[in-house]
Amino acid sequence: MAPSANCPTCRAALQLTNHDTFDSWVCPNGHGLAATLSELYERAQEDEIHAVWALAKASWVDHEPTEGKPCPMCQRLMVSISVGTDADEVDEGQPGDGPDTGEVPVDVCVVDQVIWFDVAELELLPADLPDPQPTAEQEAALSAIRQQFGSDYEDADESPAGFTDLLYNRVVHSPKAASAVNPRARADA
Repeated sequence: MAPSANCPTCRAALQLTNHDTFDSWVCPNGHGLAATLSELYERAQEDEIHAVWALAKASWVDHEPTEGKPCPMCQRLMVSISVGTDADEVDEGQPGDGPDTGEVPVDVCVVDQVIWFDVAELELLPADLPDPQPTAEQEAALSAIRQQFGSDYEDADESPAGFTDLLYNRVVHSPKAASAVNPRARADA
């Protein structure tokens, strides 16, 4: 039986949901939702995600929480932080970073990389901005990669299995590569 994710407020089993490209676990009683750090890249601006993670890790390093909400996944207590929000995707303090225009309180499990959003907190994070088109220099670099890797690169891009599956198959069929990824793997296996 797979472990369940539970609402940190009411302990109800969270329901895995998908909205476009954003997957989250939602409380059936309306208390909020949980999302992984990596999944937030589908929904929120990168500078806020970087800030959430940096603040959570720093808070965790200072001291593991002794009070707060339990993680929906592992039940450890999450760190409670507030992250500033702005209209740009430039990391805090970097050239081009605009002034903070709001703040979002969130709870973060550093161990599972899970963020809990109480009702309406996720909507306070600015939506992800579209990625800019590659520059001529970046296009040239991509072209060089395509030439170097040839059909492997094109096949991965068009394969229904995807690049990750193709890479996995290469590693699985290469004992030396498997041992590089997992030092406990036997090179002669």
